[in-house]
Amino acid sequence: MKSAKEEIYSLVENNMINKIFKNNTSKPHIACMVIAFVCLFSSCKLKNSAAHISENKIEIPKDNAEFQVEMSEVLKAYLPTLITIKNEKEQYLSWHEIAKEVYEQRQYQPIWVSKNVLSSKGKEMLEFVGTAEFLGLNKDLYDYENLRLLADSAMQIQPAINFSIERDLETGLTRAFLQIALHIDKGMFVDTSVGLNSNFWLVKDNYIALFQKALNDSVSTIMATLEPTNPMYKRYMSELRNFVSKNNISSHPISIRNPKTDSVGAINDAKIALVYHHFLLDSLKKNDTAYVLALKQFQKENNLNADGQIGANTIKALERDNSTKFQLLAINADRWRKEHIITLPELYVWVNLPSFKVKIIENDSVKLEKNTVIGKTVLKNETPILESSINQVVLWPTWSVPQSIIKHEMKSFKGYTVTTTNGYTSVVQPPGPKNSLGAVKILFPNKYSVYMHDTPAKSLFNADFRAASHGCVRCQDALEIAAFLLERDTFNINYDSLKALKERKIETKVFRLKNKIPVYFRYFTAEAGFDGNMKFYADVYRRDKDMINFIFNGKKPHQPTKAEKREQVIKDSLATEKKKSDSLFVLTKTTASSKIESPNVLHYSPKADTTSARQDSL
Repeated sequence: MKSAKEEIYSLVENNMINKIFKNNTSKPHIACMVIAFVCLFSSCKLKNSAAHISENKIEIPKDNAEFQVEMSEVLKAYLPTLITIKNEKEQYLSWHEIAKEVYEQRQYQPIWVSKNVLSSKGKEMLEFVGTAEFLGLNKDLYDYENLRLLADSAMQIQPAINFSIERDLETGLTRAFLQIALHIDKGMFVDTSVGLNSNFWLVKDNYIALFQKALNDSVSTIMATLEPTNPMYKRYMSELRNFVSKNNISSHPISIRNPKTDSVGAINDAKIALVYHHFLLDSLKKNDTAYVLALKQFQKENNLNADGQIGANTIKALERDNSTKFQLLAINADRWRKEHIITLPELYVWVNLPSFKVKIIENDSVKLEKNTVIGKTVLKNETPILESSINQVVLWPTWSVPQSIIKHEMKSFKGYTVTTTNGYTSVVQPPGPKNSLGAVKILFPNKYSVYMHDTPAKSLFNADFRAASHGCVRCQDALEIAAFLLERDTFNINYDSLKALKERKIETKVFRLKNKIPVYFRYFTAEAGFDGNMKFYADVYRRDKDMINFIFNGKKPHQPTKAEKREQVIKDSLATEKKKSDSLFVLTKTTASSKIESPNVLHYSPKADTTSARQDSL
C-alpha cells in the first residue's frame, strides 16, 4: 500500500492537481493543504542532491517574477549535468555546449517557459516547430509531439508548477531551436556514415549570437536569415509551402494495376489517381477525352513522354502519394541548403541531371532549354555534381578515347589515330560527322574531365529516360547552345553564321570566351519550374532512398566493421592492379593493331582541345 507521501506524488505525476481544485471549489482550504503537502514533500525529497530536488519541485509561485527566480535555480542546477560531446580530432560539438553558454550569459533566466507554462516567445517557438513542414523539415526530428505533450501536461496542473516538466520543456525548445537553425543553415542529412547533421563545431559563436537576436525578433525572421536568397531556391520554397498548405501530407497508398493483364482496371486506377493528384475532377465520369488529356498533362508535368499511355514510369509517378511527395520536397530542399548557393549570377547554364534538361538562364528567365543525355546509372559513369565556368567552345572537336572504353568497348581502331608516347598509348577520333562528340564541344575546367557536347546519335533525346553516356552531358541542338554562348561574348557570331562555318569545312576551331559563363550541374528530383509548377523527376542515380530513410524513417549511420574495412582494402588493392594491367593491355592491343593499320586511318594531330586526353570522357 502506498504511503500518503507516495499518493500525493502519484497524484502529481498523473496531472490530477487541477481535478483537486475542481472537486473542492466549496472547500478551497482542502485544495491548498494538498498543494502545501506537495510543495513540502517535493522540496524535502533527496535534500543532498540539488539536481534531484529540482526534478521534483512543485510549487505555486505568487507571480512570474518568483517563477523566474525558481526556474533559474532549477536550470542552474540542471544544465551543467548535461553531457557535452566535444571531439577536437573529429571537430565535433553537440548542442549542449551552446545551450550552457547561452544560459550562463543570461544568469539561467528561462527563455521559453513562464508561470503560465509558455512565455509568448515559447508559444511562438512551439508553433514554429509544429509547422516545420512549411520549411521542408521533419518536425519529428525536433521531438515536437513530446514538446506538445509536456506543454499540455504543464497546463493541466496549473496554477501549480512542476519544475521538472518546465525544465524539460525549456531545454527541449532550446535544442529544437538549435537543431532547426543547423538544418536550415547546413542541411539535415550529411551522408550514410554520419547520418543526420548534429555538429555545431563551425557555428557555435554564430548560433549564440542567433539566440540573442531571437530574444528581440521573431523566430521565423531569425531563421529566414539562414536560408539561401537566390531566386531558384525562393521559388522552390514558395511552391513547397503551397503544396503543404493545400494537401494532406499523411500517407495514402495508391496502386495501379498492370495494364498488360488488366487494361480496364489500370485505367480505372489511373483515373482515381489523377483525381487524387488534382488533374481530373471525377474518376467516375465516362469521359475518355478528359481522362486522356488529364493523363497527358500529368505526364508532361512529371517529365514523361506525354503519350496518354500507362507505362511503367507513368505508374511510378501516379503511385506517388502526398506523403511521398512531401518527403521528396523535403530532401530536395535539404539539397539546396547543402549546396549553399546563396546567390546566382545574371547569366548562367543550369543542368539539373534528373530533369534531363539544360537551361540557359538570364535575369531569372529561361532563354534556351534543350534535352540532354547524362551519364549511365553505373557509379563510374554517373555525371558528377559540379560548378565551373565555360571558357571554350570547340567546333568540330576530336575525341580522345578513355582507356576503359579502349579496353572494354572498342572492337576496332579503324578510323582512329593511335599514338604511343613515353609508354602511354592514346587513341583519338578525328573530327567529322561520325565523331562521337558531334560538331560541338563546350568546355569548362573540372577535376572529372567532363564537358557538354553534340552527338551523332540523336534518337535518345526523345526517350523518357536518358542516362546513357559515360559521364559527359550530350545536348540536343548543341550548335544552338554554342551560338548563344558565343553571341553573348565578344564574337560576332550568331546561330546562322556558326552553322555556315560548320558546314563550310570540317576543321577544328577553338573559341576562347573572354567572358566566362558559370555552369552548374546539380541533382534535384523535385524542382520548381519557371511556370510556377512543382515538377518531380525519376531518381536516376538512386540517391533519394538513403536521405528519406535517415530523415523520415529513423535509419542510423552504419560504421564499417573490421571485416568490411579489410574487404575494402583488398578491393582497392585489386583495383590498383587492374589499372596497371589495363594500361599494359591497351599498349599491347594498340601495338598489335598498328601493325595491321587500315589505309583509311586518318593521322590527325590533336591540338588545343585535347589537353585532358588521358581522362577524356564521353
